[in-house]
Amino acid sequence: MAPTDHEYLEQFMAQYRQQEVARLDTAKDRLKTEIIPRLKQWGVAKVKAEYSGYGDSGCIDGITYLDAHDQPVNMAIVEPASNPAIEDVLYEFLPAGFEIDDGSQGTLTIDVAAGTVSLEHGENYTETRNSTQEFTL
Repeated sequence: MAPTDHEYLEQFMAQYRQQEVARLDTAKDRLKTEIIPRLKQWGVAKVKAEYSGYGDSGCIDGITYLDAHDQPVNMAIVEPASNPAIEDVLYEFLPAGFEIDDGSQGTLTIDVAAGTVSLEHGENYTETRNSTQEFTL
């Protein structure tokens, strides 16, 4: 017996969620085992990535590497050794659809010492306010 549309959708969504969890787990593992150890070697305490998108297009606009005093780390040393690997991993943490329609923007921060990734995210949308008036003549 063929699955109903509802059952098919449920199966599809369950498979999609599993794939998303696996993708994010892979990104977390790469951060822990490959990227964070290198960042520690270079004296990087935080990585901040600004991103934005709209109209079905989006990207990471820039990555900043900071030391323990929130001062920029020498980019000549860090960037060639970390990009594009770190950028590829950071994309995995961005919200799905951040680039759709009116888009969104935000900052993704890796706290190297704490081993955490935080996301500050803002979604854009168009709002329509309708009103009706009647005038007596």
